[in-house]
Amino acid sequence: MSDTNTAELSERVANEIRRRWVKLAPADLSYQVPPEKVDAVAKTAFTTMLVRDWRVTPLPPPEEHAQLLARVVHWVRRSKPIRVRIGYAPMKNACTVDHTTADWAEMFSLCHLAAWHNKVQAVYPPGLEIRIIFDDSTVRMANRYDTAPMEDYMQSVGRLITALGYDPLIVNTIRQSSFAWIFNFGFYQVANFRVRRWERNPENKPTLDRMQEFARRNLVLADDLPEAEKEKLYQAAAHRYRVYWEALQLSGFSRLGKGLNAMYLDGHQHHLRQEAALHLASLGKQQLTQPWQGPGALLDNGAGKLVPIVLTAKRLARVDCESVELPGLIPLPDFATIQVARERVEAPAATV
Repeated sequence: MSDTNTAELSERVANEIRRRWVKLAPADLSYQVPPEKVDAVAKTAFTTMLVRDWRVTPLPPPEEHAQLLARVVHWVRRSKPIRVRIGYAPMKNACTVDHTTADWAEMFSLCHLAAWHNKVQAVYPPGLEIRIIFDDSTVRMANRYDTAPMEDYMQSVGRLITALGYDPLIVNTIRQSSFAWIFNFGFYQVANFRVRRWERNPENKPTLDRMQEFARRNLVLADDLPEAEKEKLYQAAAHRYRVYWEALQLSGFSRLGKGLNAMYLDGHQHHLRQEAALHLASLGKQQLTQPWQGPGALLDNGAGKLVPIVLTAKRLARVDCESVELPGLIPLPDFATIQVARERVEAPAATV
């Protein structure tokens, strides 16, 4: 690529990142909702939260919609920001990423949350208040990873929130390990019994197979292990994941308080679905991949746009990437360059 083309691409990339890096609309904490308007304001705010730029799945079914709306009403009645808890992995996927800290994928996901707040704040001045819940105890139990890469990642997300100026919105990060020790007092035993019974049901085999595939994508094993041994380890990791998730549901911790639960998945990754949880787009509209599943990049869609994506192993096999330098734009590790991806054009088969 010529120097002129390189400079043009660098400028396009920098401009796109600045555009995505939305300025946070300040929450108006002096705003007071008249008692007679609480229901109407809450419905408007909740409808705004569910617009398609951020919602992935169809609208919640009536019963769950009512549960979620009731939580919105709770905050609107008090004229306070609507609290949302978002589940987050405690580390980057070691199968696809060679670093342990947050990168452009997390940057784009946090910017998308800021844009979500701005959308809600325009109709409900207090806006949103977000808490990130790291499921460190889940990953530690299921995949048995060391704590060091988790600490690197969780701390780096906090630094990125500050660097982006989003501390007023994402007010706290919480680790499941802060309360998961309680599960040792009976919850795990009951959960293991219930999960074993669930696993023996032939009707659940498709879900079992799907969860084992997720384990293959997330668990790092030695290359020289026999395939049969790898499959046993994947199966064991998926089982431990189910036991933890079952214990969490039994405990009721995920349903405590009046905050709304939000997830970057729709529940099919679990054997039990988390009810009344919002399924959010991750990096942008129609972007579903969780930000920790790979490094963040920009995809040149061939129509003049650069679209944030996560470079999973599957996606990397379909694209060619070009590194673009962005020195000083975000003064944190793993932000000095960004990959620009283009769909690979396969050469036509030779004719005889």
